[in-house]
Amino acid sequence: MTQTASKQRVKPVNQTKKTSVATPKGENEVSANIPEISTVKKKKSTSPDGDTSTEPILNKRTNKRAAKSELNSQPLIESGMEVICSQTKFHDALSLVSCATPAKPTHPILANALIIADIETQQIHLTVTDLALTIQASFEAQVLLKGEITVPVEILFEIVKHCPNGNISLSSQTQIIQLNDEEKQTKICSFSLSDTDGKYEVRGISAEEFPPSSTIDATPIPLPTTVFKDGLKGVIYAVSTDENKYILTGVHIQLAQEKLKFLGTDGHRVATTELSTQGIGRKPRKQVESSEIQFTIPGRVLKELARNLDDSVEFINLLYDAQSNRLGFAWQDIILRCQCLEGTYPDCEQLLARFSFDREVILEKALLVKALERLAVLTDKKEKGIYLQFDGSLQQLRLSIEREFGKGDQVIAAHLPSEMSLNIQFNLKYLVEASKAIPSSAIKMHLQQSDHPAMLVPYGDRPNPELQMEMRQFLLPLYTLNA
Repeated sequence: MTQTASKQRVKPVNQTKKTSVATPKGENEVSANIPEISTVKKKKSTSPDGDTSTEPILNKRTNKRAAKSELNSQPLIESGMEVICSQTKFHDALSLVSCATPAKPTHPILANALIIADIETQQIHLTVTDLALTIQASFEAQVLLKGEITVPVEILFEIVKHCPNGNISLSSQTQIIQLNDEEKQTKICSFSLSDTDGKYEVRGISAEEFPPSSTIDATPIPLPTTVFKDGLKGVIYAVSTDENKYILTGVHIQLAQEKLKFLGTDGHRVATTELSTQGIGRKPRKQVESSEIQFTIPGRVLKELARNLDDSVEFINLLYDAQSNRLGFAWQDIILRCQCLEGTYPDCEQLLARFSFDREVILEKALLVKALERLAVLTDKKEKGIYLQFDGSLQQLRLSIEREFGKGDQVIAAHLPSEMSLNIQFNLKYLVEASKAIPSSAIKMHLQQSDHPAMLVPYGDRPNPELQMEMRQFLLPLYTLNA
């Protein structure tokens, strides 16, 4: 009887459990459910209100994660420039500034060109730098929206070069992506170019990473382009290409009153050119006369300047800041800036003053250059010398070269003293370059003896006879020969 009674008491309880889950009816039934929902009560305890469910809190957290994920998946897009420009002008500007691109950039940004669309001036400004040399070129364009971006020079140049003549459209945009760290974000820049045949898109770098180009605080000094280029051509060949000879890799320039002097040397030869700067400019002339300006410009910079400076340009403006030792050249819509070389340039004039010359030989430039170039085919890396034999009785100069694999002789007419007889040897390459640099139909060669340098100066007709110019080329002999 006892066992049966206990079973009857338990059975109603079991039924109560089944029904209490669906519809609780009393306090005892709720307390009977406590073991099954104890874990839920722990979560509910975090709520300030004991009767509030935890579901809204979980939803809030989930919504925040979803919103953050949605923000990361949908980056903010900022529109940039919108420009319509001429393919020819764009190509010419890229061709000019691309020479400042380093062969092996130390940073990806140095391989890029900075493109700025200026809506106020309705111009496009292109800038390329290798930190030592900076070139900026500008050209007119229809700027609808301003903007700036940097794009790889090489890729952009090839695209524009193969675009058809006519107008092309340029645009840029930046995607801003928020990283997991709310304080950090990344930018993805792209540049688009479209023409009548198609559309190109190139990945770029933000203009904020491009090295800042500092302006040169100096009064512009206008120099006649003809004067500057003629003086430069007379010495640029003589600078050293050996980076170990740091200061000798540049051209030393002195500007005082109405004289502009160029000096170049590599230790084996010396070239000097002095010109009159008539028309140097009326306004800055007083400042130029008050003190001498001198600096040493890297030869690479001057070669690019001579290559890009068109003869149609009448004047070129020179800007020099002595405090920062920075130099700039400006003409038309082009600005070239560079850092001058540090150090003291050797006093070549004092060195050459020790030598005197009492023999003169006049040679026709075209015949001399032609003979030297024909003999140059027999030069090699080990031996580059050429023998010069002056014979006054025959009024001729014999040029000869001899190697293990062959030899050659050339004879040209010369005007020299009848009693003169001299043998001397020079580096053939140096002699060719010095002869080509002289802007005249004939060359006067000053000599002394076989162990002394030779001095070459212009003689005869010159392209610009009205230009006052004094040019001297000094060559050291390879070694002493018996006269």
